[in-house]
Amino acid sequence: MPRPHHTTTFTASDGALLTLTSSLPISSPDPSYIPTSPILTFTGPTATTTAGTRARSASKASVIAEEGPNYSRLILLLHGFSGSSEYFERNFRELGERHWVVAWDMRGHGGSGLRRKKRGKKGVEGEGQYESYEGGYHVARLAVDLKNMLDFLKTSRLGLGVGHAGAGGGCQGQGPKPPLEIVGVGCSIGAAILWTYVELFTDADFSGFVFVDQAPLQDRSMFGEWDETKANKGCYDEKTMLGAQAAWNKASEDRHATHLALLDECLGYRFHPLPTDQVSEEEKKRDEAFFTAISAQCPSGAWLARLIADHTRYDHREACEGITKPVVVMGGKRSGCFSLEGMEEVVKRCRRSGNEKAEVSWYESGHWLFWEEAERFNGEVLEFARRCWSE
Repeated sequence: MPRPHHTTTFTASDGALLTLTSSLPISSPDPSYIPTSPILTFTGPTATTTAGTRARSASKASVIAEEGPNYSRLILLLHGFSGSSEYFERNFRELGERHWVVAWDMRGHGGSGLRRKKRGKKGVEGEGQYESYEGGYHVARLAVDLKNMLDFLKTSRLGLGVGHAGAGGGCQGQGPKPPLEIVGVGCSIGAAILWTYVELFTDADFSGFVFVDQAPLQDRSMFGEWDETKANKGCYDEKTMLGAQAAWNKASEDRHATHLALLDECLGYRFHPLPTDQVSEEEKKRDEAFFTAISAQCPSGAWLARLIADHTRYDHREACEGITKPVVVMGGKRSGCFSLEGMEEVVKRCRRSGNEKAEVSWYESGHWLFWEEAERFNGEVLEFARRCWSE
């Protein structure tokens, strides 16, 4: 059964046009909205920003609206490298039965592509014309994109009700809106984007974080006893990174072998098959067609190759120490990307700074555990969100 969804676009602060998928309809944002990067703060029951006036109740109880999807509680799904929002095909519907769910296509992926509005000779924006966007292949740029998306979603809520959404969409509410309570679910590079977000903007916008199968540093390092037991299993130094770049630096029609190699790393039954696996040959073929088609949507192999270099070298360990909100780290025992020891470092760093609300959850599958063990994943995310929003 196809997932219920509403697709829309927003413009990042540098002009890139990005796509997101929402479980609830999203109205056009306030026309005065301009993407910005500063942290949104509230000095009392109400506060004013450049995007308009938002009201925040001082009562935590008022944040929890009636049961069912509403515009005050958001589960935000961030996919991995060369993926898209389609990765969450097995998660979107079940999570969306109780909460507002949004998944984006990060720039350079899925429907977002790599385009921005074309500028004329005098800096005048061209009418309906576009040029290729060649920059933005940094995790920090993706974190700013995330900030722009959250500002867009918050602004869109100004014209939406926060109660239960019926068949006609959100109820048109009057009066102040409660704050947007967000649980961020970052898979692979999606986790890295969330760590960078915390480093740049703090964790104030979030109620909790789920980090899925990603260690806080892919490279091996002379600092902090970070060797082959904790780093990425296949891309961990200059030589292996250059090999990965060569594999991705191709046109999409020439990258099929690279896309297949990605499946071999990310699906547990391919990376480390077991006699107990109950995956039919037909299902294996469907999985292969599904994931390779998504990777093929990425328009620029050169852009992906540059992104992977930045991602591989980016050390997020200290950023994890800045997380004050609840955390769960999910990892696959058959992941071809990371060891459990490497992923557990996130929890150790959180606790080092006094955050005792950090825990692990190990799965029997691989890097894409949200796909292979979707039922368990959905249940744990829902339970984690419930805890975040009831404390």
